[in-house]
Amino acid sequence: MKPAAQFESIVKSMDSESVVLHPPGNRYELDFKHGGRIDSAMIGSRILGTAHAKALKVHQAAGGGAFIEPLQGEPRIVAGRVIKCDEDGVLVRSAIPLVIEVEEASDLDKCKPGEFINFHVESGMTFRPIDAE
Repeated sequence: MKPAAQFESIVKSMDSESVVLHPPGNRYELDFKHGGRIDSAMIGSRILGTAHAKALKVHQAAGGGAFIEPLQGEPRIVAGRVIKCDEDGVLVRSAIPLVIEVEEASDLDKCKPGEFINFHVESGMTFRPIDAE
C-alpha cells in the first residue's frame, strides 16, 4: 500500500523513541513511535509517510465522522472508511490514512471497502517516513 496510505504532516517534536505530528488542516497532534529514521532537523518541517497500527477490536458503524481520539497524544480510538483490504493490511481513511493490522477473522470480515468502521488501537502506533519504506 503506497500512495493512498501516504500523508503529509508537520513534525512538532521528537525524541529518541517517538515523534509528534500535526497533519495540516486540523488540530491533531498525534504521538507515534518511530518506524524509520527522522532527523531532528525536521522539527517544524513537513514530512511524508504512513501510519500503522494494530486494531484491538473492530466495530461496524452506521454513521458518524472520521476521527482519531484523543486530539493530542497517543491515538486510542479511530473511526473511518475502509478504502482497501489486502495482504498489506486494511487501509482506513480517517483524519489521516492509516494502515491497520487486524488479527481476528471476525473483525476482518467487517473491513470491506466502502464500509465505515471504528476501532481501538494497540499502544505504539508507528509512523514510517517514505524514505524508510
